[in-house]
Amino acid sequence: MLNAMNWDDTDERDHMRGTKSPAPHIGQPEDYLRAFAKIELSSCERDMLRAHANAPGRVITGLTLANTVGHFGCRMGNKKYGRLAAKVASAADLPMCKSDVSDYLAAIFTLADGNQMDSEDWRWEMHENVAIALEKADMV
Repeated sequence: MLNAMNWDDTDERDHMRGTKSPAPHIGQPEDYLRAFAKIELSSCERDMLRAHANAPGRVITGLTLANTVGHFGCRMGNKKYGRLAAKVASAADLPMCKSDVSDYLAAIFTLADGNQMDSEDWRWEMHENVAIALEKADMV
């Protein structure tokens, strides 16, 4: 099963700001803002971020993400979202989440908390800091 790190202590980056993140792979709103300004997002990537941010409770599944961009199957939705999350993590200088899942699923933990459903699909709840950054960047 999933083994994602979730620290209560701040890392050095957050300590310097005087703020606290639950885990080092989760950034502050300004980290995500910097990343969104730095990377070029495709229309599909923007659509996935908007769909996730506007979903009830900011909760979405891989299948819904896939359907949002015209693909089929939860695996494809999670892979595409994972590639986007890896770009965001790299541009924001955030470390990858340490977990026992595939790299593309682990990357999504930069954007959202997730848990596997009874099927092979995942349920993702967007981090509040990502939603704040999307709003500040006028992307939602």
